[in-house]
Amino acid sequence: MNKIIRNVINYTCKNTEQLGIMVEKEICNITRTKFNTKRKYTNIPEEISDDINKTLGGDFKRMKMKHAGHLNKEYDFLKQKGKTVSIKTIMNGNKICPQTIGQCSLRSLNNKMSLNIDNKRNFKNFFLENKVEMIENYLKALFCCDTMVVFQFKNGIVYIIEKTDDVIEFRNLFNKKLDDIFMTSKDINSWKESNTIYYVSKNKKKDIKESLGEIQIHNNRDCIKFRFNVNVLIDMINRGDINNLKVKVYNLKNKYNFKIDSMKRSELCFRSFNYIGSKMKLLDFIESKINEYIGKKMDEIESFADIFSGTGVVAYHSLKRGCKRILTNDIQNYAYIVSSVWTTKNIDVDKVARLLQEINGENDKLNLDDISATEKDFIYNNYTDISQEKRMYLTRLNGYKVDKIRQKLDDLLKNDIINKDEFNLMLKILLYAVTSVSNIASVYGSYLKKFKPCSLKALKLDVTLIDSMIKDNSNSIEHNGYNMNVTDLLNTIDLSEYEVAYIDPPYVANRGYHDNYHLLETISRYDYPKIKGKTGLRDEITTKSKFCSKRDALGEFKMILGKIRSKYIFISYSSESVVSKDKMIEILKENWTDVRCYEKNYQRFKSNKNSNESQSKNVVEYLFCGKLK
Repeated sequence: MNKIIRNVINYTCKNTEQLGIMVEKEICNITRTKFNTKRKYTNIPEEISDDINKTLGGDFKRMKMKHAGHLNKEYDFLKQKGKTVSIKTIMNGNKICPQTIGQCSLRSLNNKMSLNIDNKRNFKNFFLENKVEMIENYLKALFCCDTMVVFQFKNGIVYIIEKTDDVIEFRNLFNKKLDDIFMTSKDINSWKESNTIYYVSKNKKKDIKESLGEIQIHNNRDCIKFRFNVNVLIDMINRGDINNLKVKVYNLKNKYNFKIDSMKRSELCFRSFNYIGSKMKLLDFIESKINEYIGKKMDEIESFADIFSGTGVVAYHSLKRGCKRILTNDIQNYAYIVSSVWTTKNIDVDKVARLLQEINGENDKLNLDDISATEKDFIYNNYTDISQEKRMYLTRLNGYKVDKIRQKLDDLLKNDIINKDEFNLMLKILLYAVTSVSNIASVYGSYLKKFKPCSLKALKLDVTLIDSMIKDNSNSIEHNGYNMNVTDLLNTIDLSEYEVAYIDPPYVANRGYHDNYHLLETISRYDYPKIKGKTGLRDEITTKSKFCSKRDALGEFKMILGKIRSKYIFISYSSESVVSKDKMIEILKENWTDVRCYEKNYQRFKSNKNSNESQSKNVVEYLFCGKLK
């Protein structure tokens, strides 16, 4: 019999989750059932759709399923009589995670497995001493549904695994103790993060050791991951080494090689909050035009100064692309904090992760009855509904937690437990935590009259954000961060030392960043400011930008364009800005040569999802370029 030759088709995909969503959508198309999801999705490529339909369409139709992806349960589809179906998609490799406990925090694992283990090392000891029981628990979680469909795209194979009984267990092979059948690659002393689980079976009277799975306990974040090798599982089921499961195997017409999109946003930056003027969606445009204008790629640019850095996405992008020397600056303190630490230089990552987890543990124990606020608890007293003005920016408990965390960070720094960079990183993670539970439409100019669902969630410091930082153990990267008015910066720092100066000033004459993000500014400074009005704005004008003023903007541009002496200059601006395109080109030509303006249509920022049509129209984004005369 001739071996079937199958084509290998290449695709780019954002991540495995996106592929899983597309497969679930295609199954709904095949079965003509409603696709229920709260997640963003795109249609699966036509070749894969046709392949799945012709290979598995009949089986899926016979299952008579309804999609349940929106329920956030351990199953993805429901069949008749309450039978459940789980869909697994493997982009590359052969590993699959059990439902609910396959990837979770230690606290969550304790709850779901009814354990009481207080730290990662104790969990490792427990796992090694109880590996049979733990592996069986993971196995039962993997096969918690009546049917599991596993797409192994790289090999062009689909497995449909069905339970024949509710009890899933390992067969006691050749009268050996189960402890002797499962082995690990690491003992407690050598186990750092990853530990391979081996299954020992007999083949021609010889013991054969197969890699059944892998358990990973991340040092830098609170995550314990267990993944089974699906190929070994299938062999064990077919041999009867795992009881009460049966497998059907289907060959797709093609094999599919998926590559992760190298420009995916999770790699470009920390998770971004809704920020006026953010360049997150314009990074490709900015990078391509800088490369085109200079004739260099980003890793060939020696130095990059971002003097209105905001949340720092452009500066961070330049680092990720290989530029080794950057400068960031912003007059807003919260923006300075967010953009001040992008690398692990001067930071003890393990220590910071441990401290964040300890703070989370302390906060998890708090409830409303534990609140004993004093006048020092500025956020609780002024930005929750306990305040005289009933300001509903945060729930009472979350507001109180912010105060306790902020005070804790000051104490850690004061007592030299953390250094300034570690302090900035921890404060940065607090600011991101606040944005995820704030009761606002988009910015902090006002709060909502009713708490929206996400604002009712418990404030949590996301330790995984540390993983977004660039590893720099060799001090190869130089990053200088400043919190200054741009005029003071240019009087202090000689930008002739930087090859590129990038400018992204405020665009329009309306309420500025100092008001739109006043709560983040107060949390970052924690300076107990005088506040005013119903919304509790900071009673100050020292950080208000002249670039937002129709009267002052042109003069400010002339001043800074005369002071900047970098080799190249790039200015992000907009067709709705205070200074016109023609005027900007005119004043650039006073100190710069080869002046150009690249343009891109872009949808403007909407501060309110219910905004009118004029607010949501497209504008033209400009990128002005020049070389120093």
